[in-house]
Amino acid sequence: MLSLRRLSLFLIAIVAVTTSVMAQEKSVKPGVNDSFRDPDVAAFVKRFEVESREVYTRRNEILAACQIQPGQTVADIGAGTGLFTRLFAEAVGPEGRVLAVDITPNFLKHIETSSRAAGLKNVETVLCTADSTELPPESVDVAFICDTYHHFEFPLKTMTSLQRALKPGGRVIVIDFRRVAGESSDWVLGHVRAGQEVFESEIIAAGYLKTREPADVLKENYFVEFTKSKAAGLREWQYPIIAGYGGVVAYDSVVEPPQPGMKLVFDVTADSSPNAVNKGLERAARVLNLYGLHGFSSGDVRIAIVFHGEATKSVLKDEFYALRYGVDHNPNLKLIEQLKSHGVELFVCGQALNAKGFAASTVDPQIPIAAAALTVILNKQTAGYTTLLIP
Repeated sequence: MLSLRRLSLFLIAIVAVTTSVMAQEKSVKPGVNDSFRDPDVAAFVKRFEVESREVYTRRNEILAACQIQPGQTVADIGAGTGLFTRLFAEAVGPEGRVLAVDITPNFLKHIETSSRAAGLKNVETVLCTADSTELPPESVDVAFICDTYHHFEFPLKTMTSLQRALKPGGRVIVIDFRRVAGESSDWVLGHVRAGQEVFESEIIAAGYLKTREPADVLKENYFVEFTKSKAAGLREWQYPIIAGYGGVVAYDSVVEPPQPGMKLVFDVTADSSPNAVNKGLERAARVLNLYGLHGFSSGDVRIAIVFHGEATKSVLKDEFYALRYGVDHNPNLKLIEQLKSHGVELFVCGQALNAKGFAASTVDPQIPIAAAALTVILNKQTAGYTTLLIP
């Protein structure tokens, strides 16, 4: 029989999970990330990478407990100053990848700079949002969340996005502060919104199985491993038309299936991190894959895409993009080539090019320059297209 304390904790966990599922449009702790909006990175390096912090002192023990293998792809969620990003980059070797995921551009820029200085060429950065990791489907072997889960404002949405990003059998390592009334510090009790039982219940509700909890790694924090659950009711992503992008899932019976003959123009202004594919392109790929999933061909829907605003950089030539953003290549061009092969029209706004300081010669030759994004949208609307805004 459960003790009164354990029963109370269990009931609290159930209430917390139910609340997060029902109220994911509201932050579970508004303002918890205010200090990361425009942080002084140097100050956070002194704060995070210091011997008084347990996860820094025990970093090598943590790395060993993560059981990272050469060639794997590891996502460091809430990478911060990149302490573990750099450790993982060495562990996975030149054939592996480390995706440093953070909500703060300042941190990501620091990680790019420090990784290059250390000669680590297998580190990529991903700018996430408050409710999504922004990682591609089935792209990650191991996800690492260290002293960060308590900063998730939308934990169910974030962990669900991570569930999609994990490969079959993918693992999640969660390290967070032990929060026990009467034992934990006042800072932990005030800063960390809930204890281990609540956090574990939230993670399990998002489709994970708890598989391991080494007891000898940490004292102030706990170390828990979860695995992507095959029993979570989630379905495999399919890519019937556009391979590797815009994955979709099939159901036995659905309402509002796609209809042939639709005409869509995507008005894309969305920014993305230098190593990430623009979400406007992903959305277009998903539309085509939805049509393919329901037995249609790419010719049964007409799609046009126009880039402007912060999305303008998505159409730059490989060599210019790599030089401008410090990466190996423009990650958008491979998907653009696939989309064009299936009849998608793509344009870039000439006015935006000039405003962003890009000469016409820097645009990839497969992308025509339009007089303006406005004229593309108006012309397409006149031709019966429906506009989809991708901000």
